[in-house]
Amino acid sequence: MTRAFKFGSVKIANETIEEIAKKACIEVNGVIESNTKSNKEAKKDTRISVMDGFVIIDLNLVLSADVNVRKTIKNVQENVKRQVETMTGLSVKRVNVEVNSLVI
Repeated sequence: MTRAFKFGSVKIANETIEEIAKKACIEVNGVIESNTKSNKEAKKDTRISVMDGFVIIDLNLVLSADVNVRKTIKNVQENVKRQVETMTGLSVKRVNVEVNSLVI
């Protein structure tokens, strides 16, 4: 996404926003990072899209089975929104979360 400023413009790649979102997810208690699959086999776990100047983030997560799923997802949404907005200055409209599995 490109933003114009007084002395030029700044472009933030979607991959950068993806990395910020992934890091924000892992910071939440109960979110598991799965490293068991190679990059070719792994389902893309984060997708960023921009509509009307707002960022929409789609996440696919694996959670620990001993957490409250609704509360954990709410914490993930809040943390991702806060981190992306703070670090990039972009407005996040939605953070959609899909829970792929629970790990015991």
